[in-house]
Amino acid sequence: MSKLLSGRATPEPGHDVGRGIPSEPAPKLLGRPQTGPARWVLAASVFAAVMGTSLSLRGLVVDFSWFPPATLVVACTLLFPALLRRRLPLSPFAPVGALLGWLLGLTLVFFPGTALLGFVPTPATVGAALELASRASTLIMTNNAPVPSAPAIFFLICAGLGFAALLIDTIAITVAMPAASALGLVLIMLPAALTTKAGVGTVGFMAAGAGYLLVLGCCNWYAPEGKIRSASMVQPTGILSRAMALGAAVVLLTALLPAAIPGFTQGSFPQGSRLNGPSGVSELDPMISLGANLRQQSNEVALTYLSNSTSAHYMRLSTLEDFTGKIWQPASFDNSLDPGLGQLSPAPAAGASVPSLDTLTVISTPNLASEWLPAPLSVTDVSGLDGSWLWDPERQTIRSSTSSTAGQQYTVRSKMPRLSRAVLSTASAASGAELDPVFSALPANVPPIVGTTAREVAGDQQSPYAQAVALQDYLRSGAFTYSLDTPVQDGYDGSGMDVLAKFLDVKSGYCIHFSAAMAVMARELGIPSRIAVGYAPGASTSARAELDGQTLNGFQATGRDAHAWPELYFQGLGWVPFEPTPARGSVPDYTQDDTAAAPQASAEPTVAASATPTSTPSATATAAAVAAGGASSTTNRWPLVSGVSAALLLLLATPALARMVVRRRRLGQVRGSPRWGSGLGGSGLADTGLAGTADALVAWRELVATAVDYGYDYDPALTPARHAEKISRMLGRSDPGGLALVLSSYEQAAYGKAESGKNSNGAPGNDELADALETLLARLKTTATPWQRFRATFLPPSFLTRP
Repeated sequence: MSKLLSGRATPEPGHDVGRGIPSEPAPKLLGRPQTGPARWVLAASVFAAVMGTSLSLRGLVVDFSWFPPATLVVACTLLFPALLRRRLPLSPFAPVGALLGWLLGLTLVFFPGTALLGFVPTPATVGAALELASRASTLIMTNNAPVPSAPAIFFLICAGLGFAALLIDTIAITVAMPAASALGLVLIMLPAALTTKAGVGTVGFMAAGAGYLLVLGCCNWYAPEGKIRSASMVQPTGILSRAMALGAAVVLLTALLPAAIPGFTQGSFPQGSRLNGPSGVSELDPMISLGANLRQQSNEVALTYLSNSTSAHYMRLSTLEDFTGKIWQPASFDNSLDPGLGQLSPAPAAGASVPSLDTLTVISTPNLASEWLPAPLSVTDVSGLDGSWLWDPERQTIRSSTSSTAGQQYTVRSKMPRLSRAVLSTASAASGAELDPVFSALPANVPPIVGTTAREVAGDQQSPYAQAVALQDYLRSGAFTYSLDTPVQDGYDGSGMDVLAKFLDVKSGYCIHFSAAMAVMARELGIPSRIAVGYAPGASTSARAELDGQTLNGFQATGRDAHAWPELYFQGLGWVPFEPTPARGSVPDYTQDDTAAAPQASAEPTVAASATPTSTPSATATAAAVAAGGASSTTNRWPLVSGVSAALLLLLATPALARMVVRRRRLGQVRGSPRWGSGLGGSGLADTGLAGTADALVAWRELVATAVDYGYDYDPALTPARHAEKISRMLGRSDPGGLALVLSSYEQAAYGKAESGKNSNGAPGNDELADALETLLARLKTTATPWQRFRATFLPPSFLTRP
């Protein structure tokens, strides 16, 4: 032994003396190499990782009905490669087996009627799969998350999870790149991260992190370098404990930081924002199916407002008037329009002979992000807006290509004619030159059921108004039902003439179907029409404010108030709202009786101010009114600062804490204390007080790791004797006590043959070995520089490297 420490290396078992190049002999492995248990453990780890990560998809679909079939498909995908790995020569073909299992699993779950024996695909199976995939694509294109539960969506999710399992199994086991298997888990989380407001979520992310660590650990234990081995051959490498400590810290920090740091929940691209608009706000996009928004929105307040009316307004954002395309959407906005929003003149408007009602509304949109500005019908003036906004007088909408409604507070004045049955009964439809032809145009492919139904419902009614009321009453009759799900289940969700025909046949749908039906049937009868998209009258609140001598009453609209309704044009009166959707909004008074009445909740406010305000409300008054309407208060920043500080401290302390735990566990094992996780077992000496094989190996590993922490440059090509020489020079002594004992114990455990009950050359006692190790560790610390001691304590290099 003294020769070893003096630099004269002697051959050790496993050395090639002739070549003179030392090589590290492999520790003795007991047991016969069998792949039986290992392949199942590997398959189970991939299965757990995939299904755990799939929890991140909880916000994509309205419920978890897809989970059981997905479990079966993923299990089938992983079963076949595990079976092939039973024989090592067949292991390279595991990806082919995974592909086969994936296809058979999908066939068994979704297309048993088209398959041989219920699971063998046929050409008919391929056709059915393509049809289901096409249906899923349509649902995705016409819906925002959460999408409805439908077989097509289930098929897409199951196929995606099965493919992810195939990818992870191939990369981690066959290609022997377990770290790169994270790609498969990221693919699973990506849809939720991009399309849902909540993003991946804490549960989904933590499950993905735990699954990834599980795959790494199992591949390191059971399939190093892609070679599967049995549990009896498994040795602890130390990588798992470090990976688990680091991974757990990262997962914990990632779960805590989004709640503490504004950048995760605010800004231009927060998690789950769908790359458009701030997180945590409602979003009503008129360019997509309104049904998707209704299924997505919650009871979160989208906007609040105060008005000199005693009834809530319909808040318009945009209009749909071009019914010629397959998908109906707002017309493109002309950027050459006058950006000024003062003294607006809605055109065409009501005639001078018709009495009008002037309304003042102060609107706050703290939780609504849209390029379209919510406002009542017939706006005449808007003030207090931030950003650049354009007014379209023909459609009476306000839009911006550079600004958003998020966080806006503004004042709107509007002028609405006092409508009644008597006034409307004498009105006629617009002349051809009075309106843009787009408000009357119909495509050539209008289904016959639309015109036939319109004429049957109108019957012998002569006036446009009477015909409009007949259409509204027909759609609100008991023959039709309101449903968000039926159009999706029966395949006619969205817009277009084919959708409208199916709706009139099935007689079930939601606001976009009812409003479209009335608007198109009105055009069939010669009445110009359009569809308004925005918010139905919300609920009143207790907020009150005084402005310019008028009392303003508080109201609010939530995401569930998202709505669409038709507006029909009458000469001399302008655009008049109707409400054909049952169980939504309220029927206008001017469609119910002969009593002349002011506009009401379903159209415009019923109570007018004594006089139109003569001056624009001051900034102070407007701010006070909006605050009374429920503007958010300033957030206390102390929880934010505390959370960030705690998270940073935890991050900085992670290496030190993990290294301390590992050191104490190793020292306890060497001294003979109860231990866990060694995976090696002892040599039968635990009860005698003698150091066992595992104890000696752990002692050597801790000595080298501590030396690395204090600056030792570890070279895996050197023999233990050469390492001992270099560590001896670090200690500054020619014959340091205890080093020879630790080295000889390691060499004996790694290369020697153990007899029953004790080592052939005599094993040191646990206390003796532990005392020697602790002495060496203490001497390494005392001989180190202050910087080396600081680094060894707080940034130990052995935490990330395996000596």
